[in-house]
Amino acid sequence: MTVDIHTHVFRPETDFGPALRADLARCRVDPAAWGDVAENHLVTTQSADIAVVFGLQASATGWNIPNDYVAAHVARAPDRLLFFAALDPAQPDCLGELERCHRDLGAVGVKLAPLYHNVHPRDPRCLEIYRYCIRHQLPVLFHVGTSFISGTYLEYSRPIHFDAIAVDFPDLRMVLAHLGHPWEGETIAVIRRHPHVYADLSALYYRPWQFYHSMRLLVEYRTEHKVLFGSDYPFTTTADSIRGVRQLNAVIGNSGLPPVPSEAIEGILARDALRLLGLPHPSSLPRRPS
Repeated sequence: MTVDIHTHVFRPETDFGPALRADLARCRVDPAAWGDVAENHLVTTQSADIAVVFGLQASATGWNIPNDYVAAHVARAPDRLLFFAALDPAQPDCLGELERCHRDLGAVGVKLAPLYHNVHPRDPRCLEIYRYCIRHQLPVLFHVGTSFISGTYLEYSRPIHFDAIAVDFPDLRMVLAHLGHPWEGETIAVIRRHPHVYADLSALYYRPWQFYHSMRLLVEYRTEHKVLFGSDYPFTTTADSIRGVRQLNAVIGNSGLPPVPSEAIEGILARDALRLLGLPHPSSLPRRPS
């Protein structure tokens, strides 16, 4: 079974604020190139058996993707999509939004992005979120590592901070997205220490040398079993990500560098993220109106 643990849906024309639009323009990213994000999501994620879907709430950087919109999208393919609630700890109603998404919208996990929120992951406002997630067995997927956004503290996205969270909240199931690039080694040091902390490899395959080097580190530290598959749709697609993961050894050519073993690659693509994160299969959840 292939689980794409990292996909987004949004409407750029309504969900992106001025700061985000400026950052996209600076980096020469045209949202129009994604087409109809929601419709394409329904098609392209069929390359996996199951996909986790979320938006992003981050007032500091111009992201305002309503959880109701994402939940309604998930309800369009309830047998294969799972909804994670996006939260912004900087908002005063954050805990209320978490409870609403969990109880009323069927959220089975949480998405946080400290760099986007401009809130340190050990801020007291975040700790209350972690306590709720432990009580209700909700995993948390964090954006970890760099980003194209500006005006916030990159320090808040360092993988090392999640080591302290795992020590203080050992029952919290966490996913550190993007292997924490460019601090992949730091991420590996964290995930190998804690039984409930994982990473995903979303948005890495299109940097071939960095991706190969990161995967070799995983193998050498014997931590590939702590890594989950993710695509980061719509910045890429599920199928392209699967293809890119399988082709990662192409970068070494005839250099004599050691390849990443095929069993490590296929193990990541087939890893049962639902079992590891305590997530239900979508087909076992009650149907909600789309």
